[in-house]
Amino acid sequence: MKPSRYNEYASTVLFVKKSGRMKIDKHHCHLKLYGMGRSAAVFQIKNENKVIKIFYPSFEKIAIEEKQNYEKLNGNPYYPTIYESGANYLVMDFIEGKTFFECLAEGIPLKSHYIEQVDNGLQYAKEAGLNPSDIHLHNLILTKEGDVRIIDVARFSQEKKCTQWDDLKCGYTKYYQRAYFPKKIPRWIMYTVSKLYRLYKYLPVKKEKS
Repeated sequence: MKPSRYNEYASTVLFVKKSGRMKIDKHHCHLKLYGMGRSAAVFQIKNENKVIKIFYPSFEKIAIEEKQNYEKLNGNPYYPTIYESGANYLVMDFIEGKTFFECLAEGIPLKSHYIEQVDNGLQYAKEAGLNPSDIHLHNLILTKEGDVRIIDVARFSQEKKCTQWDDLKCGYTKYYQRAYFPKKIPRWIMYTVSKLYRLYKYLPVKKEKS
């Protein structure tokens, strides 16, 4: 079988690690880098309303997990549709909008019904047999139409309970909704809070002596 053009696109992407961080050395001319995360880089595809998510060499197994999770979500409108997958890539809808992180950084109000939409999307995932995990401000997108989309579902198949979204909602209700709380938050503050949160969550719990 002749490889698809998406497979060919993925094969042109060369990753290099510099100063401990993954960089793009080269890629196909029909691809435009959209963003890079912990496990993959996302490219917009020229003349198509799609993106191709290409996983770094040491994270290729995550491509399989994420594909399987998206298949269980079965095209639910809260999640992007997957059109093709390969050993190290996924082709899916391009969702135009801003992440919740960008909304906070730019002062775009996060309304309560956006939070309700996230809850609805996560509830659908639970009903599909998944375990929504690692929900953070970068994988929640607000579209121009005011709809919420959830991306990066590879960790939805893990077994341990994740309280990250519950913690975010608690902060939203307890602080963000207060009239005096600033609706525009500097990026450095959010990155600092995120690092402290991860440090706190992963600190070993000391057992009390009996």
